[in-house]
Amino acid sequence: MPGVLRVWRLCDGRRGHENQSLGLVEALAELVAMDCADIPVRGAVRGTGTVLRAADAGAPHLVVGAGHATHLPLIVAARRHRARSVVLMNPSLPRVLFDLCIVPAHDGVAEGGNVLLSLGALNRIRPPAAPRDPSAALVLLGGPSRHHGWDPDAIEAQLRALAGAAPGRRWTVAGSPRTPAATLQRIASLADVQVVPFATTTPRWLPAQLARAGVVWVSEDSVSMAYEAVSSGAPTGLLEVPTRRRGRVHAAARALLDAGLATAMADWRAGREPSAPPAPLQEARRCARALLAHWPELHFSTLA
Repeated sequence: MPGVLRVWRLCDGRRGHENQSLGLVEALAELVAMDCADIPVRGAVRGTGTVLRAADAGAPHLVVGAGHATHLPLIVAARRHRARSVVLMNPSLPRVLFDLCIVPAHDGVAEGGNVLLSLGALNRIRPPAAPRDPSAALVLLGGPSRHHGWDPDAIEAQLRALAGAAPGRRWTVAGSPRTPAATLQRIASLADVQVVPFATTTPRWLPAQLARAGVVWVSEDSVSMAYEAVSSGAPTGLLEVPTRRRGRVHAAARALLDAGLATAMADWRAGREPSAPPAPLQEARRCARALLAHWPELHFSTLA
């Protein structure tokens, strides 16, 4: 297609990584005429073979990937086709091997050169066009990890307090792959609560819920979902979970609170309700514009 930016999006099959790359690609498609090919990558070595055989996709101008398995295939594809390479994380290979690294600020990498910092990981969430339902509340739960512990008693107590303070509000509680089944079973017994296990959801489920919820509460270990909630423009609160280590995950949650984009549970107890951010966090759009400004030669046909 003459006059069209051709993009290869390397996909490792992990929903979180693919949401990041899809967020950037969709934001680019709002700015320039674009043709995107999704190239499956299952492991660095096999993925390299896949990109070397992907002639049918057409030579790309830009190759985008998120996840460690995409790093080597991304470099190989970009160099073979003389394309620009964009990795959406602090890569496991030296950053100098990529043309652009879009890295969450909480990873502690300095911006400059081929590094562009983002507030949180990129996502594809957009603010809704329709009004929100003030009677609908959404709770997104993570689970134990090397960064955070898990206290089901505390989670249940926080949800009881929230529900008790807003009688008549309908609560949808969604788990993640890390959420213990026993926690969801306990929460299911609460009044006005619908529990949705992660295995029953599709990639479209969460964006639809974020678009309609009048308020969203996210356990503070789940920073990717917290940033998605803020990106939707929803009033967002963070549920407390035990902290095991004060690393990048803790820093990411702290950044939302310090920026006034989310409300801590302790502040809610003190009488502060979550409020919508002054402007929805749209980092994918900002980074897409920065990418095109960095490489003017990719402006084949500007849409906006």
